Amino acid sequence: MATVAATPLDANACTVRPAGPAAPVADPIGPYYHQVWIANEAAAGPRVENGRMVIDHASVPDGVSVPGVGTFVYYVNGATGGIDVARVEGDAVTPLGAIVLDGVADPAGIVDPDATPLPGGGIRLTHLGGFGPPTPGRTWTMCIAEGTDGRAFTVRGAAITFAAVTTDPSLVRLADGSWLMAASQGQATVLARSADGLRFTAGETLTFGGVPELADAGGGRIRLYVCARGIESYISDDGGASWRREGVIATAPPPQRIICDPSRIAGTNLFLYKTAG
Repeated sequence: MATVAATPLDANACTVRPAGPAAPVADPIGPYYHQVWIANEAAAGPRVENGRMVIDHASVPDGVSVPGVGTFVYYVNGATGGIDVARVEGDAVTPLGAIVLDGVADPAGIVDPDATPLPGGGIRLTHLGGFGPPTPGRTWTMCIAEGTDGRAFTVRGAAITFAAVTTDPSLVRLADGSWLMAASQGQATVLARSADGLRFTAGETLTFGGVPELADAGGGRIRLYVCARGIESYISDDGGASWRREGVIATAPPPQRIICDPSRIAGTNLFLYKTAG
């Protein structure tokens, strides 16, 4: 496993900017042509079942459940280009509209949401900031914001910056109180670590697949989901130092050809993913 070189932190990438007029994402294979699905984790074994499409023209879903607040799905709205949030109540998934960062509704350049419950309550929302067309010398920065009501967040700052194209962050808090981040570099996953969950240092790169999701598997174990031959699952007993493959937990439902962007909603038996034709 290779180790990722350190890159100076780009705090400017996390500056909140108002978006322009909403418009569908123009990419012909982009989020306007994706769908968000919700499924149930099977009682036996790491696999999912009973998948159903709940939001059309949407991609990169991630979910969180906070007692007394609610269960939410964050996703890229392919019709507007921003990050929206929906509430999950029973079998119903109800869109609520765009998130708010530092008082700005539907901020620009914010994609790839990852929502993690905080130990003291509230939600830590990690995302790729400063998103836009690739330019020479540009970097890729994961930003962190926090909030309590599921929709409005305050930016805490930049968590880590990469020189290589890096997307789709995911966080999990480890048994010792430290934090692990996984992020996608194409078909590979890079890991990073942090004592406080706010500033991360890059570590090793895994070649299992990309677009990762980290989840607490109980008993001090953590699980890593990646997109490879469908959605695949790996498990670690040592805080992510080593991994063993469990298998494919979900494949694309026909006639869809792509299934990716896994998200397990901690504290529930719900699992999210996106599909595309």
